[in-house]
Amino acid sequence: MRGTGLQRAIKHLHSLQKRLEREFKETSIVVVLLGAGGKGLEQRRTLKKKLAISGIIPLVPEDDFPKEIAPSLVEIAMLLKGDIELVLIDVESWGSTTEFAQLYGNSRIAPKLGVLVDHQHHPLYGSAKGYLSDLYLTHVAVFGHVYAVNEGGMGPFPSPNELTLKLAERYRQWKAK
Repeated sequence: MRGTGLQRAIKHLHSLQKRLEREFKETSIVVVLLGAGGKGLEQRRTLKKKLAISGIIPLVPEDDFPKEIAPSLVEIAMLLKGDIELVLIDVESWGSTTEFAQLYGNSRIAPKLGVLVDHQHHPLYGSAKGYLSDLYLTHVAVFGHVYAVNEGGMGPFPSPNELTLKLAERYRQWKAK
């Protein structure tokens, strides 16, 4: 039973990627959008629509991963798949903080894990000095993928949505070269 849901999801992902590449005659990439539930989930769903317009395959685990398997297990299994090239997590709640810490510790997921963090908590721009900021600093040093954002997109830092759109599009362009 467990393999069946995962196998269906992976098969669906492969067929979706092939169809989009045929239709757009461009390289497609698969981006997973992680973050908080509630308002954060609605924002990820809106972002998913914007990314899909440009030929990027965005996945929101709550909508796109098999439901018959525990979320903490299916998410890891799906993120380990080679088809998933970018995993972007907007750390804005205790749940997304826990999720980041779990994914950071996985040597196969961490290199494709981009972390969006409020600029005030960013290890290079903010003033926070706790354990989480220290973990961000390690992720920056090892993988270089911790991005300072400002929810309102004010000042020098983009909003999480602006940054996600920019990163995903540039990655897709780079892959197509």
